[in-house]
Amino acid sequence: MKRLTLLPALVLGMLSACAPAQTTARPPSSNQTPPPAAQTSSTLPFQADFTDAGVTWVSGGKAYVARAPNLRPQLAPLPTPAVAAAWQGNVAWGALPGPGIIVTLDGPPETRVVGRAARLSHQRIYLQDGTVVDYGGGAVGSVLGFPQAVLTGGDGGEYVLVGGDLYQPSGGAGQAATLLSRNAQAFLYSLPRRGVATSNVPSVQLDAGLYRLTGEALERLDGGGGVLASVPHGPGLIGAVGGRVVTLSEGGQLRAFLTDLREVRP
Repeated sequence: MKRLTLLPALVLGMLSACAPAQTTARPPSSNQTPPPAAQTSSTLPFQADFTDAGVTWVSGGKAYVARAPNLRPQLAPLPTPAVAAAWQGNVAWGALPGPGIIVTLDGPPETRVVGRAARLSHQRIYLQDGTVVDYGGGAVGSVLGFPQAVLTGGDGGEYVLVGGDLYQPSGGAGQAATLLSRNAQAFLYSLPRRGVATSNVPSVQLDAGLYRLTGEALERLDGGGGVLASVPHGPGLIGAVGGRVVTLSEGGQLRAFLTDLREVRP
């Protein structure tokens, strides 16, 4: 079918788990990122995915793509509202649960029938009934419940938050999802070459440190949780694109920073 033209922390590598977002238990307090002075709400009304290819996100049922290096947002013309967007390699996909399809958001149009998707990771499609399929539509596992957030981790593994708990999806029919942590924090982020962690605010881990949005500031933290640098910044989501720290507001504003928090043109 042709497509119409047309968004802390338990180190799950220690648990031999990987990195999609939507299932994680609350880690011991000694391993959690310290709470910021001003916290955002546990969820934000939009979802985004950041990779070296750029940023793709969904807000208010609309899907957008901003490709690196210029990061110029483009609205994807869709036939029905989208609920999630993610990169698979250099291809940006959007999930349209109404017709039960995923579609490419820019470039050559392509549509795949997969079922009523709720969330997308870099490797998997998470359906509303808990079924997990690959980008070819084949069933590859399941989780028990509606996936709230999913992420492919730095170790290549899949993680999902369901009912506030962190899981690794099952590997196939008849297998149960693996519970990694109960009462996990709301935001998942990838750990380079390891797995994932959770935080009470949007965060991204780079080799230069942990970066987070508190709702009032963008902060850079050291390994012990101390704040190394801070710049004023409103609520939003955060990720890494080409070694830069990139933030996204609900209104679609993209800002880019070097690792020392000097702002640069996107």
